[in-house]
Amino acid sequence: MANSVKLPVFKGMGNEDSDQFWFIAKVVWEAQGIMDDQMKKVTLVSVLQDHALTWYINYCTDNLTFTLTDIQTTLNKEFSIPKFEVQSIVGFKEIMMKPTKTPWDFD
Repeated sequence: MANSVKLPVFKGMGNEDSDQFWFIAKVVWEAQGIMDDQMKKVTLVSVLQDHALTWYINYCTDNLTFTLTDIQTTLNKEFSIPKFEVQSIVGFKEIMMKPTKTPWDFD
């Protein structure tokens, strides 16, 4: 059963949230019983695509001593969605929607 749990693809584009991706990665690693940080790096790089893969090649392969924590920190700096941006989108939706509708209806 644990082998069927896989990391989602992360492209670093649009509204992908790196914090959420990293949370899912930790859950998947735990479910798969992966404890070794080097193996975690291998599984991580195997799901990066597009902008995220380019970022990894530019920043992480130049510094082979990057720890998993270093990778998490720099990935989040590069790709996390600013909280104020997410909040402003929700606020905008609340202003634009009809009083009888919920934000989910508006989406």
